[in-house]
Amino acid sequence: MSDPINVNIPSRDNPLFKTPYSEAKPLVHIIEDNYDMRMVIKNEFKDDYRVIDSEDGLTGFEKAITAVPDIIISDIQMPGINGIKLCKLLKEDERTTHIPVVLITGYDDEQGLLRGLKNGADDYITKPLSFKILRARVDNLIKTRQLWLNKFLNESHRPPIKLISANSDDLLLKKAYEIIEHNIGNSTFEATDFAQAIGMSRAQTYRKIKAITGFSVKEFIQITRLKKAAELLMNSDYNISEIAYEVGFSSGAYFSSSFSRYFKISPTRYILLNREK
Repeated sequence: MSDPINVNIPSRDNPLFKTPYSEAKPLVHIIEDNYDMRMVIKNEFKDDYRVIDSEDGLTGFEKAITAVPDIIISDIQMPGINGIKLCKLLKEDERTTHIPVVLITGYDDEQGLLRGLKNGADDYITKPLSFKILRARVDNLIKTRQLWLNKFLNESHRPPIKLISANSDDLLLKKAYEIIEHNIGNSTFEATDFAQAIGMSRAQTYRKIKAITGFSVKEFIQITRLKKAAELLMNSDYNISEIAYEVGFSSGAYFSSSFSRYFKISPTRYILLNREK
């Protein structure tokens, strides 16, 4: 048997998977109790990012759950829930654990900085602020996150359920795949059922899956079905109609058109190329 072909996943501007938020600028959340400083930082990012802000840690945490920003910039020294406690809350909550956090710390607050890093902070910057450095660090974290998304988008087949690391996003993604795998043949399984199984509200599940994969829950479920179908087309003796049923498509025609738009190749052609002896 010849080696399987390498099929690239289409870009996110593909009409099948286009979402209202696919072209949106990254969302940065600034949490700082000093109004003037908060406005200065906000002004620094407003041209290239969408920006929201909060005046304290509690409000910031609540807003992070609701808005699910792409990155958070937080001062350490705040009344009530300070930046360290906030970071700990964010990193322990499944809804926000994937969000990179940049802490702002005083130049002499080494102990506070160490506690922040131990509680999951992704980067830090010391006062007095260099906005060029802050901007560069935020840009780098966003780019790193995008590389992670691209890795997911460019995988030809569904990643194995075997756990690769203890990263909380990997754990959630593993759980998500297991849920879909368990319901792969159920054509009525949809976003509401997925949210219930994963233990979040539908809105929270949408934001979390969107943040991790770049797709809505509905799109993510369909992509996983199609990746499973690709495996079956390559490694089983099922015909196309049988595989469509196995992965939860009630219509063979709809399955074939979805597969073709997604993989840029028809199921029939895919079989010919991958089962060729």
